[in-house]
Amino acid sequence: MVKDGHMVYKTSNVCAKEIHFDVVNGIVHNVVFDGGCRGNTQGVAALAEGMPIEDVPLRLRHIDCNGGHSCPYEFAKAAEQYLAENS
Repeated sequence: MVKDGHMVYKTSNVCAKEIHFDVVNGIVHNVVFDGGCRGNTQGVAALAEGMPIEDVPLRLRHIDCNGGHSCPYEFAKAAEQYLAENS
């Protein structure tokens, strides 16, 4: 079972500097990207709202925008780190 909590993830190689999100009962809530392409990051955040944390890496991993990196891919890495630290 995944613990509830809040994550602040420092990104690398993308325009967004950080990704903030909450996990409650294994579900992602309140995703906010600090920086990045506003429309794209708001879209990713809206789509992830209510998603099981385990599904984030499955859906967003390897989405490319900038030489193998993207804000969605960074969010996938953030979710993986959250799971590794809170499962």
